[in-house]
Amino acid sequence: MSYETNLIIRIVIAIALAVFFGNGSVVAFNNIRAKWFEDYDENDPAKEITGEIRRIIPPDLVKADNEGRQRLPSTPWKYAFTGYFGIVGIYLAVRGGGGIGFEISVMCVLCVILLMAISDQLYKVVPDQFSLCLAVMSVAFINYHDKWWEPFAGAGIGLGISLVIFGLGLLLFRTGSLGGADIKFFTCMGLIAGPTGIVVIYILTTLLFALEAFVLIITGRGTIRDSNAMMPAACAAVTVYFLFLWNLTDFLFVL
Repeated sequence: MSYETNLIIRIVIAIALAVFFGNGSVVAFNNIRAKWFEDYDENDPAKEITGEIRRIIPPDLVKADNEGRQRLPSTPWKYAFTGYFGIVGIYLAVRGGGGIGFEISVMCVLCVILLMAISDQLYKVVPDQFSLCLAVMSVAFINYHDKWWEPFAGAGIGLGISLVIFGLGLLLFRTGSLGGADIKFFTCMGLIAGPTGIVVIYILTTLLFALEAFVLIITGRGTIRDSNAMMPAACAAVTVYFLFLWNLTDFLFVL
């Protein structure tokens, strides 16, 4: 098969996947079981009496479902997400490297992380099922690592860094700087990206998250005490990593 023919096939597949994931991500989010979003209600006054914290579904989600509204409006988001996946897919197709299998695997991972980002932004809850999906998807990336142990090292580093940051948050601010969902995300993403990859993703996420918080503060839309969603920054960081830094991180760290 000629290079031109192979490139056309890859681009066609990328466009088809963009349409599928762009529309599918909105449909999937609007139809996920509400029970997935259950989380502990830290503001429950009854916990002082019973000593137990009840689990609740976010009120905004319950309200939208009861009123028959979409949790995430199809317009404009299906068009925005289709454009996002289109750019990612076509770039990967043109860049080459990894083949069609890599292109499909990356877009599947980004779709899951996008759903995580939407959940975090809207409800400050990220269902554990998404992290489990990332862990399962890591199997597709095994052949892209040089050593068999790299996925496990990546998961260990992701977990280790997260626990250190969480511990520092408890020590300095008496509250965790990371949530449980964030820790699970970095651990599972380490299985996919490996040891150097997860470090790069962690650094990028931290920088983008800090930039977002800075913009919110200087524009008067937030304060330093606010608890902002981290997954949107993580989604952007993973996107940058797959598009521009995959297979380059080992070289950068050697230098």
